Amino acid sequence: MELLVVTLVHTHPQREVDAGVRMRLIADTIRHAPGLMNLNLYRGRGRASHFLMLTTWSSEEFWHESYEQHSPRRLLLTSAPELLMVLPEQWLMHYLWGYTRPAATPMYAAAHLAFIRPEQAELAQQGWIEALRRQARFPLLAFAFLARGGPEDAVSSAPSEAKPEPGRTEPPRGNVFLNLLSWANSTDREDFYADTTYQAINRFIGTLGTTQVLLLEPL
Repeated sequence: MELLVVTLVHTHPQREVDAGVRMRLIADTIRHAPGLMNLNLYRGRGRASHFLMLTTWSSEEFWHESYEQHSPRRLLLTSAPELLMVLPEQWLMHYLWGYTRPAATPMYAAAHLAFIRPEQAELAQQGWIEALRRQARFPLLAFAFLARGGPEDAVSSAPSEAKPEPGRTEPPRGNVFLNLLSWANSTDREDFYADTTYQAINRFIGTLGTTQVLLLEPL
């Protein structure tokens, strides 16, 4: 089953140029890793000094085998600790839903991170997917997905003997959700956020935990 590794990096504002160069170099290193299927790198819009790296691996086995040399968090800590405001955050996730419009080139993006109370995680997942499916009927999104998982350390220490639910080969683990949204232009983005379906699911998710929104652009 594919594994999504999400790495959030906060850098010193005065080192933004150096940080961008370093993130590109790390991305170039990871692209050669065995088992890597895809890599997307984003930076914060405007004056925001953060970066988001998404790496998709064909299996957890490939990720674990490549960890020492190709973990984004590890590479940052060993090669550029002076650029970091705080320790990078890294989550291991599985995809729940995805959408792409091939004719549209993503120019604007946003990452919606939600930290949901454990007893509400399944309810949040069901409601979020239903809302995204309704909004995907209208040609506003260029690329989007919803994923679920948890912090790298917590997921890695989970009991390996845990059994999947009936009918599911491997259940999503953890109570952290990432909804990445991309648009081809600012008009599509504004129309998406103005839609009543988005506003309703945004309020609903807010009642189940805490959320964080990162405004991004592809790097």
